[in-house]
This record gives sequence, C-alpha cells and structure tokens, in this order.
Amino acid sequence: MYKVNIRRIKNADKFIQMVENSRGAVFLKLPDETFCDLKQNNEVLQMLHMINPGEVRLDFFLTDSQDSYNFMAYMVGAGA
Repeated sequence: MYKVNIRRIKNADKFIQMVENSRGAVFLKLPDETFCDLKQNNEVLQMLHMINPGEVRLDFFLTDSQDSYNFMAYMVGAGA
C-alpha cells in the first residue's frame, strides 16, 4: 500500500470525486489505528465535509500505485 498524508482538504467535493474514481481502494487510518475503506463507507467520506482540515492530519493508504499521482496532484494545488 502507498501512504499519502493530507493536512488540508481544499475542495471536499473534488476530493470525494477523486476517491470514488480511484482504481484501487482508498483507506483512511482512524485514530484507533483501524482502517476504513472510503469507497465502501460513504458516511465517513461525507464526514470529510465537516472536519476542520487545519486541526487534523489524515493518513490515507492507496492500493493502486496509479492513484497516487491523482492524490499528489490534489495535494500540490490541483484540488483548489
């Protein structure tokens, strides 16, 4: 798996669309050290709209290496 750390979600709608269009699974590491598959758990994905990204650090794990390019592009400003 490929680890991606995101500190700020600029555009939650675009981020959610990116997750939904990912080729592989996208896991969010939860505070209790378990993993949630965002493509299978729409409720957690929608909660990303409600968090304050400046206060929380999100660790995502990708199963397909091709998806990492989209996440990196989002992180450098394409998600704005």
